[in-house]
Amino acid sequence: MKQLILLMAAFAALHAVTAAGRPVETPDGLPLIDTLTTEPYLLADPMPSFNGGGTLDFCRWVQEHLRYPSEAVIYGIEGHVVVSFVVGADGKVSNAEALTSPDPLLSEAALFVVRRSPRWEPGKLNGRPVRVRLSIPIDFNLQRPGVKPTVVTQLPKFQGGGLIDFKHWVLRNVEFSDKTFYRGDEGWVEVSFSVNGKGKVRGVETTRFSDPDFAYQIQRTIASSPLWTPLSTDGKQHNVDFRLRFDLLLQRGPDGLYSEDNTVYTTADSLPRFCGGSPGVFREWVRRQVDSLLDPGAAVPKVRVNVRFVIEPDGTMSGIKVSAPKEHSGFARLVRLAVDKTPLWTPAVAGGEKVRFRISQMFAFGQEEELGENPDSLDVMPKYQNGGLPEFRRWVMQAVEFPREALELGIEGRVVASFVVEPDGTVSSVRIIRSPDPILSREVVRVLAESPKWTPGSKGGEPVRVKYTLPVDFRVPVKPAAAHKPKFGPSSGGYTPRP
Repeated sequence: MKQLILLMAAFAALHAVTAAGRPVETPDGLPLIDTLTTEPYLLADPMPSFNGGGTLDFCRWVQEHLRYPSEAVIYGIEGHVVVSFVVGADGKVSNAEALTSPDPLLSEAALFVVRRSPRWEPGKLNGRPVRVRLSIPIDFNLQRPGVKPTVVTQLPKFQGGGLIDFKHWVLRNVEFSDKTFYRGDEGWVEVSFSVNGKGKVRGVETTRFSDPDFAYQIQRTIASSPLWTPLSTDGKQHNVDFRLRFDLLLQRGPDGLYSEDNTVYTTADSLPRFCGGSPGVFREWVRRQVDSLLDPGAAVPKVRVNVRFVIEPDGTMSGIKVSAPKEHSGFARLVRLAVDKTPLWTPAVAGGEKVRFRISQMFAFGQEEELGENPDSLDVMPKYQNGGLPEFRRWVMQAVEFPREALELGIEGRVVASFVVEPDGTVSSVRIIRSPDPILSREVVRVLAESPKWTPGSKGGEPVRVKYTLPVDFRVPVKPAAAHKPKFGPSSGGYTPRP
């Protein structure tokens, strides 16, 4: 509880910053939808009251009613979700959104509880009840009493860290002789190895590589690894298979040639931040820049523009690609001019070090975003086969087929998509918010387009459009190590536990 109180103080400052600026967006770039025209206040006298107390009492209530998602337990996902919400003049909670979250699974669980809050005593100004925006941290901790991580996947530890920490150890200790290598040499190596029950590295194999000299040095360094802390469950020790990809670019330092971690990641311990916010803040910034570059009175074309780039460890952007239909190539060049003005990002962090990170953003210009109603404002929520979004997600996971091409390339990960349930119950406006690869994106779009009809949501007795966000996971099936070698894709690493 002491940690929760300290977090409350920290998030009060965060809340003041976010609410004072532009409308906040979620980590997936979805906008906060306020169906009322009056902006909520940040302060009131008195502030809203929950069961005779304040936000700390509400935090306790949320933690008591919180249900840990079983899938999050399986994959060991934990951390803090920061939720923003509005206490209305009638005391009802609305406009609940996740500001920061380790994973969409935890966001959904946190919002599920907050949206079902009992009525508050509203805040007041000059004796009149007013709408007030509040933010709270919600703690998901696998060690908390009542959480049973019976199937949590554990891994061997390397010097207290994980696979990326080991990768960075290899890069710090690998030797590149001046007799063989030169400054500016580039290459890549994909390697597999196992950590046995005694913590020793065994079976090091460079499965694919661009240059045999690079492969030899990486293999040699991994084979010299210090002991790991082995995996142990129920008193039994296990062997665990790992795979890693090294992307190398040699530089010269005081001690000779070396390479930093040049791999471009799509997941990290800490994601990139733009001006302290999510990529959604970046989209709003680019829109404003485009507006400033347009000639006065010029119309913005109705076009979707895709912007892809890599955020470097120093916060700069590289590999910028802007694509749009050929007939709008001129407008795409204007978007590129806006993107080129981007200030520094806060880079991603993996294994305690700043790393390169790939981002892809889709901009819909010249049209209103295809938004549905905010679920908070509905009288009746949409239903899927007598259930809700969790039931629909189960159907999606059963309907998706792992694309053969993705399996062969070892491509896996989480696709986050948005869609709208129309007033007639059909699913429309499918959009991919985040994806490891277009191959997986196409499969998710295919399945969502084939969705059976929902029972639509309603407001004021009338069916309305409702927008949802859905995570879909693709994981390469694990096969016995003796019969199956790891296959590689663009991911930075992975593992296979063995009994």
